Amino acid sequence: MKAKELFGKEVIDVHAESVGKVVDIELDISKAKIIGILVKTGLTKKALVLPADVDRIGDKVLLKIAKDKIQKAQSS
Repeated sequence: MKAKELFGKEVIDVHAESVGKVVDIELDISKAKIIGILVKTGLTKKALVLPADVDRIGDKVLLKIAKDKIQKAQSS
């Protein structure tokens, strides 16, 4: 899967509640590693979903955790 295919996908938590939509991916270029998926959760709010918290990706991104366990994204 290409990164651009993730953008706009809806993110669903373990309780089938909508978290938001994928807007970006955080990368560590020096280690060639994905740090997390940036999800827009509100008008101006974003959250960072860690790769370990993703159950599967299809039409939607399904998480292994509840919405309230997702980290708030750092402002950049």
